Amino acid sequence: MNENKNKGPYEHITDLPETIRDVLPTGAQHIYLESYQSSWETYEEGQGGEMGKEAVAHRDGWNAVKRDYVKNEDTGTWYKEGEMPEEEAEEEDSGIVDAITSAFGEEE
Repeated sequence: MNENKNKGPYEHITDLPETIRDVLPTGAQHIYLESYQSSWETYEEGQGGEMGKEAVAHRDGWNAVKRDYVKNEDTGTWYKEGEMPEEEAEEEDSGIVDAITSAFGEEE
């Protein structure tokens, strides 16, 4: 990780920590990085109170991602809001059918 004074320690999405790269889709990683770098350029050390410049930049990166992406709490998968992955949509549809069937009972 080569720290650029203006952009912070991350110049490319490949520089992001594994904990971010492993959970966010590529589009969300770009949003995170852009917001992180913007915060890094904007905030002076000490301006974020006790958090520090890096913590503020990470917070802003996650907040930017959360504006466009949502996390499925059951699977941990992040996806663009309104674009649920097909396999998760099928599971959700199956759950609805199961709920209706159990609510009204199966016909004999």
